[in-house]
Amino acid sequence: MDKNIRQELFEPDLIFIEDIKYKDEVFEKISKKLLKKGVVKETYIQALKKRENEFPTGINLSVVAENIPNIAIPHTESGFCNDTKVVLVKLKNKITFKDMMNPSKDLDVKYLFMILNKEGSEQSHILSYIMSFVTNKENMYKLEKAKTLKELYNIVKY
Repeated sequence: MDKNIRQELFEPDLIFIEDIKYKDEVFEKISKKLLKKGVVKETYIQALKKRENEFPTGINLSVVAENIPNIAIPHTESGFCNDTKVVLVKLKNKITFKDMMNPSKDLDVKYLFMILNKEGSEQSHILSYIMSFVTNKENMYKLEKAKTLKELYNIVKY
């Protein structure tokens, strides 16, 4: 994915650092912010929780390198979004998600790459970009070192 597309997917005001302990709590807090910004519909939060329960999105990145934090890629169907973006959430405390590959297994997750997709046809391109980004251990090390929203944005947009 080229730089222009990355810059379209990520916006500074859709990157968050949160001190939250539970998955539902982070979903609710971020969903309210997204609704206020107009990028999702009122029904987004319910759809997000339902989809995560039915199809977990936690991804174990220990296969990439030691000390790489796990991620989750929560998303809904396109009908719940008003825009096509990726929302990055860096968690101060790891939150338990279910493993996408083994839904009976819990994973402690540090980053959420929440896909907002108004056009369903873009889903595979967005997912491919995220996976390419997170499986590059240098990118994940940079995210870990980042302390500010601006630093996080500068890492993901390039």
